[in-house]
Amino acid sequence: MGMSLDERFWEASLSDMKQGFMYEQEDSFAGYCCLICGARFEEGEIFKLPGEERFFEARKYAEYHVNMEHGSMLGYLLSLDKKATGLTDVQKDMIRDFAAGLADNEIVKRTGGSASTVRNHRFVLKEKAKQAKLLLAIMELMDAGAKEAPRFVPIHRTATVIDERFAVTEEEYEAIIRQYFPDGPDGPLDSLPRKEKRKAAVLRHIASFFQIGVSYSETEVSERLRRVSVEDYVTIRRYLVDYGYLSRKEDGSVYWVPVMGKDDTRMIEQERGKQAAAGGAKQKPEKAESMQAETTKPAVEAKPDKAARKALTAEYQEREREMGVYQIKNEANGRLFVGASTNLNGLWNKEKFVLGMGSHMNKELQKEWKQFGEEQFSFLVLETVKTDGSVRYDYKDVYDAEGKELKHVSKGYKREVESLKEKWLEKLQPFGDKGYN
Repeated sequence: MGMSLDERFWEASLSDMKQGFMYEQEDSFAGYCCLICGARFEEGEIFKLPGEERFFEARKYAEYHVNMEHGSMLGYLLSLDKKATGLTDVQKDMIRDFAAGLADNEIVKRTGGSASTVRNHRFVLKEKAKQAKLLLAIMELMDAGAKEAPRFVPIHRTATVIDERFAVTEEEYEAIIRQYFPDGPDGPLDSLPRKEKRKAAVLRHIASFFQIGVSYSETEVSERLRRVSVEDYVTIRRYLVDYGYLSRKEDGSVYWVPVMGKDDTRMIEQERGKQAAAGGAKQKPEKAESMQAETTKPAVEAKPDKAARKALTAEYQEREREMGVYQIKNEANGRLFVGASTNLNGLWNKEKFVLGMGSHMNKELQKEWKQFGEEQFSFLVLETVKTDGSVRYDYKDVYDAEGKELKHVSKGYKREVESLKEKWLEKLQPFGDKGYN
């Protein structure tokens, strides 16, 4: 599995970060990836420059892409928040002037300061660079002697605050997501955590439901978040903005995934202004219609009342629940894993989530999932349990009127699915070289 956008950004070497792209190689891809937006350019492919009869190979086109789509890397890095760069706004302005080749006396005229102040800023920045170089060397030496050190989940580069709540290891993150998304990574959310560290992890996962480069109206954002939590979607929407996972226009009509820091809004508005001035030639018709519709959306959306939430819950609980036996097949070598469950609905998503996290109970299946990739595996329900009546998500067949579990019923269901599983294990023999059981 490839790295996420933030992982790729923070794992990039100094030279890669300066140029804005890096070389990446995995099972199905070898080429160059943009560190800002994640665009990929496969090695061996030839790219035509828009509006020109010129062609670039992948590396050259990656360089062209960064310059044309994002501007200079210096400008991009300076757009990131102080929490990421450690630089004040005054220091950023000084760096821009120094990079532009302005002499000290020219900077004095522009800022109205003194020559000694400008010299002091230059000195302080040089000292910070020395400290950063030493720290990098120290950290590399530390990592070399700590091979088993836990890996931390990367912090998104547009974070508005960086503190201990983001100090989450990959193992902790996986456990939190499994706990709060018991039905699988697509939701629904069991409850919004109260503890800040868990809340930050859950918000990071929810933020992955939105794509970079796509504009969402407030209604579209709310619809996506309702699938996560009917009751807390408004709160989650606000948290996503507060934590820097989403940006929005001041009137709340348009949301997007930020790739820059606090200057992100200004730069996007500038780009839209350029497109408008050019007559919208580069804008797709359907996108223009979407943007027009978005501006008419109300800035504040009412939260569904108690009756509406109750109706949605009842609708979910009326769904029939299937129980039975399933197989996961490695299409590359034909090996099978046979399993059983009292809740087959959404099970494939759950299995993919656990396998993607690297924490499946079957170690051999987990190993080959990582080796061959998700696209090589298929899921099939082999047989379902036949019951006298419908088994639904209200679980009234398992709990009595007082909410106590009817153990003889739940155990009976488990016995039935295990009996079916034994039957299919005997039939398919998914053992040894033929399977993972």
